[in-house]
Amino acid sequence: RKRAFERIRAEEPFLVIGSPPCTMFSSLQNLNAKKGEVEWEKHRRAAEVLLVFAAAVYKLQVLAGRHFLHEHPAGATSWNHPAIAKLRAMPGVGAVVAHQCAFGLQTSTQAGGQAPARKPTRFMSSAPAVLEALSRKCPGGHSHASLLGGTRARAAAVYPPGLCEATAQGAAEQLRRDTHTRRRPD
Repeated sequence: RKRAFERIRAEEPFLVIGSPPCTMFSSLQNLNAKKGEVEWEKHRRAAEVLLVFAAAVYKLQVLAGRHFLHEHPAGATSWNHPAIAKLRAMPGVGAVVAHQCAFGLQTSTQAGGQAPARKPTRFMSSAPAVLEALSRKCPGGHSHASLLGGTRARAAAVYPPGLCEATAQGAAEQLRRDTHTRRRPD
């Protein structure tokens, strides 16, 4: 974490994208939680350390006039964590919920084929153009395959190309807007 902070301070990236592990914050994980068990608590604490670290990186970006993008499933309990709630309350930080099927997310079906997977995902950012690019909802016209069972949820943790493209386009637009704003005479 120390090296990451040093590198961010030295390189001053325009946009930092974070998606700390969300498994311990998922609704399904919490249904099956064996709270009080040493192993479960150990994993939960480790996940919380990474979430708090990500929030600190995001805050550093905002205070430096740069941007961040954070992603977790829309229903994850991490959105209620104090570090994330505090960040969401900062001026200039917003959030949107998107459906990943709108970006081309597919998953395997029990019949052996592929089908769209809705996967509601919340994105939080200090870059309005990125949020605009990522605010797509399911266009309809198709049925969704479940991410439950087997390794489907794990496989759906990989961003579909359409999501990557939208993120890059939003970042490019935000850079254009920020550059235009800085050049504008007072």
